[in-house]
Amino acid sequence: MRLFTAVLFDDDTLDRISLIRDRLHDEAVAGSFARRDNLHLTLDFLGECSVQQMHSAQAAMDEISFEPFEITFDRTGFFTGDSSDTWWLGVKENRSLMNLQAALHEALLERGLRLEKRRYRPHVTLARRVVTSSPAGPVEPFKTTVSAISLMLSERHGNSMVYTNLYTVNGYKN
Repeated sequence: MRLFTAVLFDDDTLDRISLIRDRLHDEAVAGSFARRDNLHLTLDFLGECSVQQMHSAQAAMDEISFEPFEITFDRTGFFTGDSSDTWWLGVKENRSLMNLQAALHEALLERGLRLEKRRYRPHVTLARRVVTSSPAGPVEPFKTTVSAISLMLSERHGNSMVYTNLYTVNGYKN
């Protein structure tokens, strides 16, 4: 099973991100646009995992303790591909988010999970394989609260990806 850890969003935040995605969609010639229920902020990509590795990831998540904090979305951008781009919504620099991701990353590594080595760049993927002649335009900054982390299953169903929340840990533990 293909797994990743993520921050999921409340309905208000999903609505705001969806509006930005829809604006990009209206300007694009082509692209594969993320479904509203797939919008998330990846913390770590675990890749193909066994059931035992899934349980190890859950145990690592249980170790993490953090108080809820706010993040601010403040820009769009893209990663350039050969013939198309992946567009994203970026998060303003945030020490709490970076500390959470680093602590989770370390806990996952300690449990033997293999993770990507590239630098963490927090963003929400809006669309892949985008072809457009105009930029997505400015973003009015907005905030949301991070209060939990989730272990997600990624599966392809036909032509679309389906992300299923397998396990959630709330940040603050008494």
